[in-house]
Amino acid sequence: MRRYKITYFLLGPSLAALLAFAGCGGNKVEQSAPETAGHSEGDGHNHGSGVVPAEGAVTAAADWCAEHRVPESVCTRCNASLIAGFKERGDWCAEHDLPESHCRLCNPGIVFAQEPLSAAIIDPPLEVSIFFPENAVDCATNGALIEFASTETASRAGLSTVAAVLSPPSPTLEAPAEVHFDETRMTVLTSTVSLTVTRWLVEPGARVQAGTALAEVLSPEVATLRGDYLSAHAQWQAEEAEYKRMQSLHAANLSSASELETSAAHAGSARAEVNRLRGLLINAGVPEESLAPLVETGSISATFFLRAPTDGVLVERNAAPGTLVPAGQSLGIVADPSSLWVEARVRDRDLEFIRAGQRLEFADDDLAGERTAGTITWVSQYVDDATRTGLVRAVVNPTDSHLRPGEFGRALIYTQTGIENVLVPRDAVQWEGCCNVVFVQESDSRYRPRKVHVARGESGYYRITDGLKPGERVVVDGSFLLKTELKKSSIGAGCCGIEPVS
Repeated sequence: MRRYKITYFLLGPSLAALLAFAGCGGNKVEQSAPETAGHSEGDGHNHGSGVVPAEGAVTAAADWCAEHRVPESVCTRCNASLIAGFKERGDWCAEHDLPESHCRLCNPGIVFAQEPLSAAIIDPPLEVSIFFPENAVDCATNGALIEFASTETASRAGLSTVAAVLSPPSPTLEAPAEVHFDETRMTVLTSTVSLTVTRWLVEPGARVQAGTALAEVLSPEVATLRGDYLSAHAQWQAEEAEYKRMQSLHAANLSSASELETSAAHAGSARAEVNRLRGLLINAGVPEESLAPLVETGSISATFFLRAPTDGVLVERNAAPGTLVPAGQSLGIVADPSSLWVEARVRDRDLEFIRAGQRLEFADDDLAGERTAGTITWVSQYVDDATRTGLVRAVVNPTDSHLRPGEFGRALIYTQTGIENVLVPRDAVQWEGCCNVVFVQESDSRYRPRKVHVARGESGYYRITDGLKPGERVVVDGSFLLKTELKKSSIGAGCCGIEPVS
């Protein structure tokens, strides 16, 4: 199997239009390529590694062997008599036993003019991932070189370059994450009696202070408890008065000690009943401070106000007005906004590198917003059997940021490995179909595509973990134009010369 070095001369239609706009036209395209089977001089087409049938062969769309994905007129597997001709011209891949110009294993970018659009096959198959895909080991980018016809032509193309810079130790792990309220600082509004919300007084999202009336509620059970409380309170007062009278009589030797002890027991029992009913009313949601006015007025009502138990934000209202809510069911939630959780879903193979106490940073999905730092407090000891990820939780303080519970983004986890990378602008990195590449400037007119391993970095930059050295200059403006020259199927693809490498 022969190896090739591909040199691209950037004078394709897209670049020609750009140069024409810049005032440069009439450039001559030089093209040098070894003859391949079926290429005729002056046909005005560059078919890459594809083959144009010999003179007299059928060129219509019907000239297609769907089984072997080559034109029927030159298919050596259907017509073995054609093999000798290809071997005589040196167009033969002995490793795969077919013409080199037909070998998609050696040349995955082969495109034939006769190939129907419906027969197009994605090769290699695409992978969908929230992480940067891995680069292909062997592809057309290997050994490719993009060279302008002259330095003047390169300058008029509008390319700009920057030097890759050394970055400090970077987060080696990242994962999708979501912001939640700190569950240790959330209070559920509930009652020990069944009730009906007659009206809400506070909207969700409003900040409240402890004791703020949140809703007006109605409960017949509370009316019964209030009546029992008044009765028990009156009984307690009577027993207390009797106990004091018995103390006076006992001091004057007018009553026995047993009579005094019996009176004290009755007073204590009445006091216990009052405290029991007070607790039931408070747990039902009746404020303790409302009990003294109840004793003074003696007015019994089934209505009372549900109040905030602590400072925070009313984040949920779970009871619709007019609906009977059973005892123990949640009516709403008050949460403390000064402490939030960031929960990240980390791949199972990365969990072993994460420890409590490590630094975590949260950034929104587009990486345009600010980052919020926190500290990891908990790492899951098990992996979800469906997603194959483990939960990592960090506590963050959102005082100086705009984090909102329910927000999605990415968690950057510093595992304290001390690895240094290089940073390049995001526009410098291009996905050319199978690899992440940057275009490294070798001279004023020469640029070489370089495969790199990419990780997320600071806003506007990517971290390059392999494939690039600090100080090397990469193309930023115009990198997409250079990428089109690597894609035969892209618009404005330039002409290329293929030279064997000894």
